[in-house]
Amino acid sequence: MTRAGAIESPTAPAARWPTLVVLPAVAVVVIAGSSPSVAQALPRLFFPGVAVVGAVASAIAVVRALLRGRPHLRLVVAVIAFLVLGVLPGIRLVGVLAAPSSGPPYILAAFGDWLGSEGYPLPGPHRGVDIKGAVGSDVLAAADGRVVVARDSGDLCGLIVAIVHDPHGYRTVYCHFATIVVRPGDEVRRGQRIGTLGTTGQRGWPGYEHVHLELQRGTDRNDLEDPMRRLAGCFDARTSYPADRLVLTYPLACRGTG
Repeated sequence: MTRAGAIESPTAPAARWPTLVVLPAVAVVVIAGSSPSVAQALPRLFFPGVAVVGAVASAIAVVRALLRGRPHLRLVVAVIAFLVLGVLPGIRLVGVLAAPSSGPPYILAAFGDWLGSEGYPLPGPHRGVDIKGAVGSDVLAAADGRVVVARDSGDLCGLIVAIVHDPHGYRTVYCHFATIVVRPGDEVRRGQRIGTLGTTGQRGWPGYEHVHLELQRGTDRNDLEDPMRRLAGCFDARTSYPADRLVLTYPLACRGTG
């Protein structure tokens, strides 16, 4: 019962729209990061747009929950959604915008990270290193070797190239090509162009396009090592690189060169 003349709190969907938007937005972001077929089928700005709307809605939901004394569970959900949709990607965006215009390529996601290139949580630790670059940029072989894979992977890797580096027992894997210019069986030299950077597979959002680089031991795709531990900088044709151990160079050229 309510007292005569009392005004009931609004329950219409218009008053609750931030809460109604938050969970679908989180679900859409998760789908974008785990389903390449969906990501490629929809307009490129669809997922970023939903994420921005979700971030705004979750911020509004947090403020409303605090001001109106909402139940603790609703506040907890709103705060978690705001962290996922607003804070974490916001921190990554600041890093991208503040990156220097020259020097080695910018690392969006490192080996073992639980956040992807855009700053959203991953379902597991990151398998390699995401190295930021412009679409169409040349992707370079990180060391001498022999191409064993050059095709569409059919999964989150998109167009993929894998190079075996004998006698070290390692192979490097490169993902998200636009075009591939080598074939299985080709011998490649460090710094050689093997293709161009693209958005196949887990498509990078505008400004977050990258090459994914993995370092695998032998033929076991799950026996991984951090490539950064072996990186010796950007490729320089004038430099002599060690041959007694596997040394890698960035698969993209340094920024501010050429």
